[in-house]
Amino acid sequence: MGMFRYRSTKRTVFVLVALLFLVVSVISFLSYKVTTSRLKYELTDTHMALLGQIEHKMELMLQIIDNETIQMLGTDEVKMFFDAGYDRDEARENDYRLNALLNRIINGGEYVFSIDLYSYSRKRLFSNNMLLDSDIPDDYQWISQFELYEGYSNWLTTRRLSIGGSSFPIYRNVATLVRTYPLIHSTGYRRGAVAVNIKEESLHALLSDAEHRELGETFIVDARGTIVSHADKTRLGRDASETPVVSGVLGEPGEGYFRTKSGGQASTVFYVTSAFTGWKIVNVVPEIQLNKPLANIRNVLVVVAAALFAAAALLAAFVGYWTLKPFNRFVASLSGKLGKHPRYAADGAGHGNEFAYFETVVQTILADSEQLQKQIKETKPIMKWRLLTEILTQYPPNSRDMRQVMDLVGLQLHPNHFIVLSAEFDRKSEIASSADLHLYAYALCNVAEELINAESRGAAIEWDDGRCAILISFEDDDEEMHSVRAVAVADMLKQFAEQYFRRTITIGIGGEVREMRDIPLSHKQSVEALKYKLVLGNNAIISADDIQDYRAGEFHKLLAMTDSIIDSLKLPDEDKLRQQAWSWFEAMASSATPPDVIKQLVVQLLMKAAGVAGELGLSQDELVPTQSLQETLAQHETLEQIRSFAIGMLTGLIERIRQKRASREKTETIDKITRFIRDNYMHGDMSLNYLSERFRLSVSHLSKMFKDYTGGNFIDYLMEIRICKSKELLAETNGKIRDIAEAVGYANVNSFTRIFKKMTGLTPSEYREAEWAKRGADNRPDELE
Repeated sequence: MGMFRYRSTKRTVFVLVALLFLVVSVISFLSYKVTTSRLKYELTDTHMALLGQIEHKMELMLQIIDNETIQMLGTDEVKMFFDAGYDRDEARENDYRLNALLNRIINGGEYVFSIDLYSYSRKRLFSNNMLLDSDIPDDYQWISQFELYEGYSNWLTTRRLSIGGSSFPIYRNVATLVRTYPLIHSTGYRRGAVAVNIKEESLHALLSDAEHRELGETFIVDARGTIVSHADKTRLGRDASETPVVSGVLGEPGEGYFRTKSGGQASTVFYVTSAFTGWKIVNVVPEIQLNKPLANIRNVLVVVAAALFAAAALLAAFVGYWTLKPFNRFVASLSGKLGKHPRYAADGAGHGNEFAYFETVVQTILADSEQLQKQIKETKPIMKWRLLTEILTQYPPNSRDMRQVMDLVGLQLHPNHFIVLSAEFDRKSEIASSADLHLYAYALCNVAEELINAESRGAAIEWDDGRCAILISFEDDDEEMHSVRAVAVADMLKQFAEQYFRRTITIGIGGEVREMRDIPLSHKQSVEALKYKLVLGNNAIISADDIQDYRAGEFHKLLAMTDSIIDSLKLPDEDKLRQQAWSWFEAMASSATPPDVIKQLVVQLLMKAAGVAGELGLSQDELVPTQSLQETLAQHETLEQIRSFAIGMLTGLIERIRQKRASREKTETIDKITRFIRDNYMHGDMSLNYLSERFRLSVSHLSKMFKDYTGGNFIDYLMEIRICKSKELLAETNGKIRDIAEAVGYANVNSFTRIFKKMTGLTPSEYREAEWAKRGADNRPDELE
């Protein structure tokens, strides 16, 4: 054929044929495995289901016999036979009735061969229509054995029972159920026993279903391994516990199957256990017989595989003809076009093999590619910076080509496990120029890349504001060690900056992410962690894992603490205000409050302070410049700087409030009065009338003086002093509410509670719990007894 004129075409056809043959072989093999596995499971399940049916029928038959036996023991004839105290005529008449009863039971079914009754008290045996008062025959040794048997019933294995009345010995194989009389009397108290002899052939008839289905050998053994029912009657009553089949069955409870050798050939043994008798029904199936359906399937699959092989050969020839013909045309066409190209025409001269020609063309293309690579190499730093910027800020949507671009610019990263670090020089305002800042950042990025690539892979870039972003990737899956290694890199960078730059840096560490598309999340976390230098200070390593989740409840708790600061501003008490402000800032630092929230809380405090000052008559324009306040706070890098700024603003307001009050006709008298009130506020009779008498002033004049001096009336001033003192007692002592109310001048605790809640929004108990919660369990006063 014309299609075989190229060597590559021939190889392709042969490979295609081999591939099709391989596919057919694999499909045939897998089909055989799947089919045979399923069929083996179904065969096993069928055998177990059949044995379960046989066990169910046998147990049903034996339960019926047991129920009839129990009913028989309740008849008057049986009771009279076991009981003493009757005269001879009554006993003889009862024997006739008993004989008739037993015959009806035996003849009423096909399973019972005979029924024997024995009275231990009268030493009498009723068996086979005979009444014996002599010694127990050999066939009835169960009588003496059962007299000391602990249970109330027992199943005896198959035994040979002689048939009386014949001139020569005739025996019948029977399995026997023995029950006590009365039914639940234990040894020493039972008066007799009844034995129901069941025909062994009746039991074996239940097994014949398995025999007829050619399922191998089926028989019954008891719990000791003695044959109860078997097709070979010579094996009945024999101990088979030492045989591989029976020993394996006895070692397993319930039901199941196993494989062993029986009769010199491999066999599968199926068994079920009767919960009623404890007997085991055993089915032994030779593997040859069990696998006969599997062999048929294998033969069918071989024929099908041969047919598929033949079809595969024809298909390969057909595909080769219709598929490779266009390919040959393509090769010829491509060779013609390349021969016309001015750059590749010379390479095609003298080549008789078109693939050798294609190889020469490819080499030329590779040479051109190398030249292009040199040009790209010159622009790699810029390309690398842009690529890292996209990876850190917004992962590009077309990520399929990302690896190719990374290889192009020389960015080597492991495929999983990334951590981003953000580094920033402290006190940047002290650096001479922005050029020096960028020079420091550039050097820090180079050092970071050397440290990272010593053990892992990563890169670092410089941002416009002088910050450095450091990306680390890890090859292993030990996430706990990844965080440790990231902290180690950060610590080495800190040491380098201190040693060579004589400057400190703060580094924020983002959380670990597993996918490259999540790197912006780690970068964002590192930037947020870096902001916490405001709280934790400069020259620190701050991990995103170390930053606690900030809850809205913490904000409201910190905001509520500003009320006490405002109270001190109103008094005004500068020392107390400073102390409360320090405690407030320490609470924000200990609760890891985010920097943005700290600035917001400071703004809220200063605006509330400005509102109080405005109420006292100060001009709003002279208080807190709202527009420039945010800009001023943004310039501070540490929490100490913000604290100094806030306290300075508050103390300035206190000084201006004092000046304002001093300008309101403040006299020595009003100073004495207010001092007297502060020293004696705890007296319950403190009132304007009391003060007017003491200081010899009219009530109206005294009231006006309070209005001008305090900006409010006397009652408000007195309540404010009392409530402020009660707050201190509630927070710093564990005294009872009633005692604290009396200590600040309230004889009625209900009045004190109502006024306290009106002024603070909380009951005294709620205020105490809130203050103790801020201090923590270790700083609480001792609990009340």
